Amino acid sequence: MTTSELAMLKARAAKLEQTIVDKDAKDYLLRLANNWLVDVERKVAPGIETVMLPLIDQQLRNAEDLVAKYGPKLRIIG
Repeated sequence: MTTSELAMLKARAAKLEQTIVDKDAKDYLLRLANNWLVDVERKVAPGIETVMLPLIDQQLRNAEDLVAKYGPKLRIIG
């Protein structure tokens, strides 16, 4: 894991935190990625970053795609 990869993912998550208006949508879309970022930072297991960084990237990419498609005021219903 490089520090720059982790910093880039954290910056993307922070940008989404600021962009998404609805609290429930923000929680639904970003909670898992943010929890995984904390796990990687704390190094809860050896080699965790090789597994988790691509998963975090995918979670953030999904959230970014939804924001691009539906706008920052998107809501999660269900």
